[in-house]
Amino acid sequence: MKTWWDSLSARERLLVAGGAALTVALLFYALVWQPFQANSRRLRHSVAEQRAELMWMRQAAAEIKRLEHANSTRPAGDGRSLLTLVDQTARAAGLGSALKRVAPQGDDKLSAQLDAVEFDPFIAWLGALERNHRLTIVNLSVDRTPAAGRVNARAILQGARP
Repeated sequence: MKTWWDSLSARERLLVAGGAALTVALLFYALVWQPFQANSRRLRHSVAEQRAELMWMRQAAAEIKRLEHANSTRPAGDGRSLLTLVDQTARAAGLGSALKRVAPQGDDKLSAQLDAVEFDPFIAWLGALERNHRLTIVNLSVDRTPAAGRVNARAILQGARP
């Protein structure tokens, strides 16, 4: 290699050195600089997305706190027993025929069993119990039945604490 280099004229040496320098610069750009820049752009975009998500989460947390405060200031109940409340609201929601068993589970809990109940009205009824009567679903088991749109459900509900 040295003999080949020595055999070149000064002008040829300058051209070969310039070509080598240009090749090294192009390789540096293609293998180092361009991937670095692409990764940097991707990370900047990711940070912007995560900041937007954080802002949304903070707003959602504030809304949750506001709703919890509003829920805690709502009146405790209408004086009906838990058994009566569940039975009457189930019948009012059209679930009376599916309500097979309601049994107390201590002072402030009860279990309810519904067979072949339509899923959508059942879920709406559970939501109304939580929202309007401050009952909490402690445990819920739902199994599909052969009939379309119907389920067998067992729930343990807990009454609101004063």
